[in-house]
Amino acid sequence: MTVAPALPETAADLRTLYRAAEARAARLRVLVEASRLLASCEAEGLDAAAQDVAQQAAHLAGFATGRIAARDAPPPTGDDALVLPLVAPGAGGITIGALVLEQRLGTLAPEDREALAILAQLIGSALAVRAREARLARLLAELLGAQEAERSRVAHELHDGVAQSAAALARRLELAADGDHADLAEATRQARALVRELRQVITGMRPPALDDLGLAAALHQLAEDARDGIAVSLAVDLAARPCEAIETALFRIVQEGLNNARLHAGKDAHVMVRIAEEEGAYRIAITDNGPGFDPRAVAAPTGARGLGLAYMRERIERLGGRLDIIAAPGAGCRLLAEIPAA
Repeated sequence: MTVAPALPETAADLRTLYRAAEARAARLRVLVEASRLLASCEAEGLDAAAQDVAQQAAHLAGFATGRIAARDAPPPTGDDALVLPLVAPGAGGITIGALVLEQRLGTLAPEDREALAILAQLIGSALAVRAREARLARLLAELLGAQEAERSRVAHELHDGVAQSAAALARRLELAADGDHADLAEATRQARALVRELRQVITGMRPPALDDLGLAAALHQLAEDARDGIAVSLAVDLAARPCEAIETALFRIVQEGLNNARLHAGKDAHVMVRIAEEEGAYRIAITDNGPGFDPRAVAAPTGARGLGLAYMRERIERLGGRLDIIAAPGAGCRLLAEIPAA
C-alpha cells in the first residue's frame, strides 16, 4: 500500500503549531521556575535569584542580557533595550526598580511581552515583600528601643520629681501633726504641686484632654504648648468624634508633625495644621515654611526625623491610610495624611 505524501500546506501548518506549542511550553517553564525560585529563596539570596530570573527573561524574549536595576538608576540608552517597571503590589503601586533587557537579538512576540509582564510582577512582589519585612523588623527594633527609653524617662521623672515631692509632702505632714497652720498651708501647697507633676507625667504618655474633652480640645492644647517655640495655626473641622483608635492616631500624627517642625523648621517658622473629615476620610495637612529637606534622605529611618516619620507612616498604614511628604531644600515641608473614617 502506497502512502500519499503530505501536502506542503498541511506540513507547514503542523510545523507552525508545533513551534507555537514549544514556545508556550518554554514560557510556562520559565514562569514556573521563576516563581519557585523567588518563593523558596531566603531574603539574603533574593537579589541573586532576581538577577537569575532577569537573565531567564532575557533569553525567553530574545535579548542577550537581563538585569535588575534600582529605582533611581539611569535608564539604558539605545533602541535595543527594553525596560519594565517593578511595581510593589497594592493600591499604592510604588515602583521599586526595573527589569532591564538589553542587546535585542530578535523580534519580540506579543506572547513574550505577556510573559515578561508576569515575570516583572513576580520579581516586584518578591522584592517588595522583602523590603517590607526588613522595614518592619527595623521599626520593631527601634520601637522596642523607644519603649525602653520612654520607660526610663518616666522612671526618672517619677524618681527625680514626683518621688521627691511626695517625700517632702510626707515630711511636712509630720511637722503639721501639731496643728501648726503654717505647716498645714505649706503641706497644701506641696500637695497641689505634686498633683501638677503627676499630671505632667501622665500627659507625656496620653493627654487627659484626649479622653476627657475629645480630639479638638486636645489638639488645641497641643498647639498651645507648641507655640512656646514656633508659630502655630490650627483648624479643626470634624462633624463627630472619631473612634478611639483613629482619634489617638490623628492626635499622634499632629503631635509628631509639630515636634518635627519645632526641631527642624527653626524658631521663626510658622506651622499650619488642618484636620478635617471629608469624603469618608480624615485628612491632615501640616505645612511649615522652614528650610525643608530631601524626602529621599529620610526614606530610611535614621535620626529623629526619619524615625518619627517612619512611625507615623506605619501607624497610618495600619489603619488603611496613606502619608505623602512634599518637601525640598529651601521650600519647607508639607505632610499630607489620610485615614479612612470607616
